[in-house]
Amino acid sequence: MWCPAFLERYINNNYGSKRGLLKAFKHNLLFRLGFYKRYSIQSLNFKPRRYVFVCAGNICRSPLAEGVAKKLGVNTASFGLDTRGGDPADPRAIAYAETIGINLKTHVTTRMGEFKPERGDVIIVMEPKHIEMYQALQPDAPIVLLGLIGSKPYIQDPYSCNPLFFEKCEQQVAAFTSKVVNRG
Repeated sequence: MWCPAFLERYINNNYGSKRGLLKAFKHNLLFRLGFYKRYSIQSLNFKPRRYVFVCAGNICRSPLAEGVAKKLGVNTASFGLDTRGGDPADPRAIAYAETIGINLKTHVTTRMGEFKPERGDVIIVMEPKHIEMYQALQPDAPIVLLGLIGSKPYIQDPYSCNPLFFEKCEQQVAAFTSKVVNRG
């Protein structure tokens, strides 16, 4: 589908891609209709013992969230729903993390199958589809959609996106993680 260059730039800088724009629109609509209410941090009726951050590859979003949570002094972990495991964090995530005083140089991706759930975990996901993927493994686990703390139910995977969007995404992950750990 053709669109003017200025519009393409706007979409890529603010949504990552045309598909990202459509997903953001869809999930914002579902959010406004109340579909994600039960996945907000406010819906938890316990204080988590461990904050577990989940994304697709465990190289961009979830390792940064884990680093922010560690910096805030809470017990934390992260893993990827679609990763082979053993890989380092994305170099752009490492660079961004350094600007906010977090070291991701030693991060190694963890596969979902290698993750060991513990009592008192809260699973914090980046996208609504991650909810279903994790519930297939642990149907009764408490799950929070990270972006809801900022009224943004869908945090696009920035892996294939331009540098401007990548940084915006990482800024959101860092800010939303701080709010979630501090309970909004």
